[in-house]
Amino acid sequence: MILVTGGTGFLGAHLLCSLIDQGKRVRAIRRKSSLMNEFNLIASYRFSKHTPVEIEKILAKLEWIEADLLDIPALEAAFEGITHVYHVAAMISFVPKHVEQMMQANVHGTANIVNLCLSYGIRKLCYASSIAALGRMQNGQLMDEKTEWEDSPLNSNYALSKYRAEMEVWRGAEEGLDVVIVNPGVILGVGDWKKGSCRMLAAACKKLPMYTLGVNGYIDVKDVVRAMLQLMESAIVHERFVLVSANLSFKELFQLVNQQTGNPNPTIEAPKWLTTVAVTLDGLRAWLLGKDPLVTTETTRALHNRFFYKAEKIEQQIGFTFTPVETTIAETISVFRSVS
Repeated sequence: MILVTGGTGFLGAHLLCSLIDQGKRVRAIRRKSSLMNEFNLIASYRFSKHTPVEIEKILAKLEWIEADLLDIPALEAAFEGITHVYHVAAMISFVPKHVEQMMQANVHGTANIVNLCLSYGIRKLCYASSIAALGRMQNGQLMDEKTEWEDSPLNSNYALSKYRAEMEVWRGAEEGLDVVIVNPGVILGVGDWKKGSCRMLAAACKKLPMYTLGVNGYIDVKDVVRAMLQLMESAIVHERFVLVSANLSFKELFQLVNQQTGNPNPTIEAPKWLTTVAVTLDGLRAWLLGKDPLVTTETTRALHNRFFYKAEKIEQQIGFTFTPVETTIAETISVFRSVS
């Protein structure tokens, strides 16, 4: 039986759908506070060939366990009878006050998963990390699986949490656990339009007058799932794989979105001082409303930083092929426009 952590999240939900579609027996962990809205949304699109009644029957094949990554007794119950584990759960935040909570969830939570994998004799663990865990030393840097982490002001606290979580996974490998790690770029696809990269694409569908030249790596969510499944079923262990289909600037990303929406491309490059002002103004708004800021120093830094990634290793080792980013964006925007 397969265990998936983070099953109600963006990547986790797509992974669950693929596993069920393959006829696998799956148990998924969710927190008591997790809502099923996103999973139901993704499942509806993933199984669009089915009727609502058929979808309900498919989802009924899932076994849900309520557990927090820091609640070891609850996790122990989830591990009973499990042979393989996909650890996808993670907290993503660029808000300063969330740093300690994020470190607890991502680092200590991963340590708990690794320890239980060792205790229960799990055959193989696939950990969904991030390209952020590769570290960043300087703008314009080309990075791959051999890139070594170095402390730098360009690294976000989220990046640090994922790097430390990877260290827990490698520690498990040293203690006898078969592991494989994937480092996906910014994951694109159909999901909750109010969160993460889905929210970014939804915002890009509007007429944005400005752009930045910051560069990042992008990947289709279905490609991440496919890579994880193939690596898990292969004999490959104790290796990591960068998953990036293309490196794009925000200007290029907006242009691909506008090709689908018909909106004019942004023509004004936003200077760094303007995004700095945006952080101050949004911080004031958040303080007045008692909410978390939408724009932070870390998020605006990413708008201007330029990082490039190589993903040749997985292509060479298992013959993997990536979906073109323009195809991903076209499919995602088509769904977004049909429901908005």
